[in-house]
Amino acid sequence: MNKPVRPTGAAGTGRVELNAAGAGKSAYIVMPPKQNKLFKSGVSHTQEIKDFGVTIKEELGVIGGYVADLSDKQVKELEKKGYTVVSDEQDRFLPPIPFDPSDFDSGEVDTTEVKEVKQYQERPEMTAARFDTNLTRRFTGKGVTIAVIDTGVHPHPDLQDRLLGQVDFVSGRTIPYDDNGHGTHVAGDAAAAGLIDERFKGPAPDAKILSLKVLGADGSGSTSNIIKAIQFAIENKDRMGIRVINMSLGHTARKDYENDPVDQAVQAAHEAGIVVVAAAGNEGPGRKTIAAPGDSPYALTVGAADDNNTADPSDDTMADFSSRGPTPAGLQKPDLVAPGVSIMAPMAPMTSKEAMAQQFKMMHESIKYYASMDHEELKNVPAETFMLMGLSPDTVMKLKESDESADTQFNRLLNATSRLPLESTGAYIGLPGTSMASPIVAGVVAQMLEANPDLTPDQVKEILTSTADKLPDKRLGANSQGAGMVDPSEALMVSLTTHGERVEVDQEALLRKAIEEAMAAGGVVLGEPKEGEAPEAPPEGAAPAPEDPGKDSENIAA
Repeated sequence: MNKPVRPTGAAGTGRVELNAAGAGKSAYIVMPPKQNKLFKSGVSHTQEIKDFGVTIKEELGVIGGYVADLSDKQVKELEKKGYTVVSDEQDRFLPPIPFDPSDFDSGEVDTTEVKEVKQYQERPEMTAARFDTNLTRRFTGKGVTIAVIDTGVHPHPDLQDRLLGQVDFVSGRTIPYDDNGHGTHVAGDAAAAGLIDERFKGPAPDAKILSLKVLGADGSGSTSNIIKAIQFAIENKDRMGIRVINMSLGHTARKDYENDPVDQAVQAAHEAGIVVVAAAGNEGPGRKTIAAPGDSPYALTVGAADDNNTADPSDDTMADFSSRGPTPAGLQKPDLVAPGVSIMAPMAPMTSKEAMAQQFKMMHESIKYYASMDHEELKNVPAETFMLMGLSPDTVMKLKESDESADTQFNRLLNATSRLPLESTGAYIGLPGTSMASPIVAGVVAQMLEANPDLTPDQVKEILTSTADKLPDKRLGANSQGAGMVDPSEALMVSLTTHGERVEVDQEALLRKAIEEAMAAGGVVLGEPKEGEAPEAPPEGAAPAPEDPGKDSENIAA
């Protein structure tokens, strides 16, 4: 692994003071009135802020703002003067896990009969044909660095040789580490090499990773540290080859997104030529649940699709938990979706993610054991035994009620406890969330930028959204799936044929490229089934059903 990186500029040594606010004061980010010229502060507001008796702790040059400790009175006075004042207290920025392992059996028993157990198995994250072509194997993100703003990255064998280092805005440590497990998984979703198990490669196994640690073990951090991480990426983009930032984190979006300091920093990165990929959030399926900075028009916002644990795209659908648009400002989001259910990627050891997976594995085996019992024998198992496993009294009652009732509950529990699969060596773990979908797209962006380094962030977004494949369910609106499922192979073909400022799909060039690829593959034409595989059949028409909550029924323009 390369020598660890230390922050420069405003970040100093990387040791960031957490909350040093004085008595009766709290930490805030202060942005001057109408501060919309990024990188150009204009007239300095420093003295004016000091006139309010405010002590400025740091300047946030990337947004022309400041970090300061303020009293309630100072906050009100600054807001009267037109300043935007945003709390910088510690907050949780990791999206909620789509299901709570400690609450998987909350007592609200699902009485729906489960006729088949859908168990999530360890398997590659991208098995559909669109993810595995000669083009996707040819372009691997070489020469591109992805900055991962997250909980840190463990030097996993799949990442170690390409992990440039870690800038620790939380504790100032100089070695890469991840005390949560989220950031390591995210980095692997984008760029795992599959050294221990080649099935679990990311789309960009040759891309470099720069870890910008802004969140602690519990997933919390400060807004100013996130901004400083973005600023670090901008300041070092040329020196370190940073072309992509992944942000699988977020906070509640606001209507005036242009005054959100993190959204402003995202805009600054975009204008500096960096593609910012952001998770949509895990607050679905309700409308208007997109998290910031995924609400920014300058972010490439990714929702999560559920491939139903198969390589067949005809059964792909939206993950129920994936946040839907529109944003509070009325923007259509997400931009597109990627696989986001039980995605296998590197695991950081001795973290809460590993503990959860081990807990689920033990529970799963126990439930399988009891599910194999004759019902008369099952009725004799003490209720306390099941409750010690975490089952609610209502569920225990249903288990003992009848054969049919027990089968329904066991199927439901076997499904739930298989959602965090562990690979046999313990090197990989399956996790759900838009946090996993976002870096898959970040990896695809790295592939595209290797194929055509001249692409701008706007072109990258246009190519990805114009080549995405609509999900089979016709009820899904643009505020659920965006443009559809990411199609890396098509995106790479268009990237290779894009020249100049406009993205124009040259059909003849694409055909020539397809023929070249087919010849290189020994005559197999792109899109045809591989030997031994049945041709892909179109999905059968679905019966009428209520509209999806994310349906773009309000005709809101992006």
